[in-house]
Amino acid sequence: MIGLIKKEFAWIQMLEQEGVLYQLLDTIPDQYDYPIIINRSLNQYELQQIQKLLNHGTCILTDTFNLEKIKPDLKFASRKNRYLLNDGTDIFNNITAIDYQYAGHNKIFQSEYGNGNIIAIPFHINQALLDTGNERKPFYYPSRKFPSEITAKVNKGVIRKLVINCIRKLYRKMNLNYAHLWYYLNQMQSAFAFRVDTDFGPESSLQATFDLEDKTGIKFTYFVNTKAHPALANNKRDFQIHCYEHLVYKDYQRNYDNIHKAKSILEKSGINPIGFVSPYGLWNQHIQKAIEDNKLKYSSEFSFAYDDLPLFPVIENRWSGVMQIPVHPICIGRLVHASLSQDQCLDYYQKYFDKQLQANEPIFIYDHPHRIIQFPDIFYKILMRAKQLPDIWLTNMTEFYHWWQARLSTLKQSQWQIKQDQLHINTQNQTDKIFLHIITPDQTETFIPLQQGIYNLQNLSYKNIIKPIMDKTEIANYPKLKSRRTRMQINFYQCIDKILDKIKG
Repeated sequence: MIGLIKKEFAWIQMLEQEGVLYQLLDTIPDQYDYPIIINRSLNQYELQQIQKLLNHGTCILTDTFNLEKIKPDLKFASRKNRYLLNDGTDIFNNITAIDYQYAGHNKIFQSEYGNGNIIAIPFHINQALLDTGNERKPFYYPSRKFPSEITAKVNKGVIRKLVINCIRKLYRKMNLNYAHLWYYLNQMQSAFAFRVDTDFGPESSLQATFDLEDKTGIKFTYFVNTKAHPALANNKRDFQIHCYEHLVYKDYQRNYDNIHKAKSILEKSGINPIGFVSPYGLWNQHIQKAIEDNKLKYSSEFSFAYDDLPLFPVIENRWSGVMQIPVHPICIGRLVHASLSQDQCLDYYQKYFDKQLQANEPIFIYDHPHRIIQFPDIFYKILMRAKQLPDIWLTNMTEFYHWWQARLSTLKQSQWQIKQDQLHINTQNQTDKIFLHIITPDQTETFIPLQQGIYNLQNLSYKNIIKPIMDKTEIANYPKLKSRRTRMQINFYQCIDKILDKIKG
């Protein structure tokens, strides 16, 4: 299993998102048969141990700050970087760019060292992933101007993908099979969910949304503004909490009261909510604590995370007990504001679906009833395209929360090991819906239900992993998102955000 030399929130979170086994190494061993993650500064003795391991064939994932100590002949110039663009190597599979501003080297280092290999990332992973800042951010589409939204400043999802791509490559370099828990029910390629924030939509728009759910046969999750919609009957739809007042406050008590009031109204209608979405997708530590204290189970704020696997925020130097289920932050309203036509809106979502599906990432989108009643045909087409995606698990936010919790519990109660051509699984899992995904060094893959037993790997059915086709046009045009013209557009919206923030108090 992967060796990790320091217990850090972000690293453990990523490894558990991936569903891979890891071991905390208190000391650097004389021999290790799996890749090692070096995520802290090393003393002189530890540097010598790492150099020995590399000479004997162990592979290392670290940062360029440690790399300069491991290979003293290397010196990296430090500069301010706004992003890391796809460099054409396999560690950028399914990644256009790393959207993270940092000071350091402007490339990811990959090299042989003795009989081993080193990959060094030019920034501190834990620091990047624990960043909870937000900013208005543009999203690429080939149009006159880009749609934008206030999102997490750091795109945690692409950093996770980069790290996992690095780990998988190091397994391949060590000629090892890579095994992890699959992300979705059975062997589904991805999961699709549609989140509806009811906001201030009139009853007619809410009914139109119910009709759309019934017409498409896709299960929606409704996050209800209970001040605007206080009289919902529990008609077996998935109703959760959006707010009472459509506001996010800068203090704990008002956030707690706002959520509690909304929860009480839903409970009086016979609804027992476990999920929450904040107004405007805004997140802060006060609202996270308020969600916890209202005994809710999951939340979804794109100013904390977007386009990522589920994760848990860190507050008060601990993991929160409330899971974040990220969604894509761009809705139809944002596309309309960017002057996209209805056909372009459909094309935007088709491109997003294809990209997420190819990367085996969740396809979770959101919108509002007042837009659904405004553009019923385009929403129907978008949802039906999602429904027709191959090997797609059509779920909703609450169902996916329960799935991910079961997956996490199974991970913590399971062990597996590959010895020669035999897979040894020790697990308490009793279902046949959670699978182990195995990638061989020659880039074939197979799936096997996570069930107690010993299995001969030669008896399993394998298929070649299809190399992802990257959109070279999007990569080439990515710098436009950081251009002066785009920044001027974003600054205009930021001025509006500040005015609205003062109005909201």
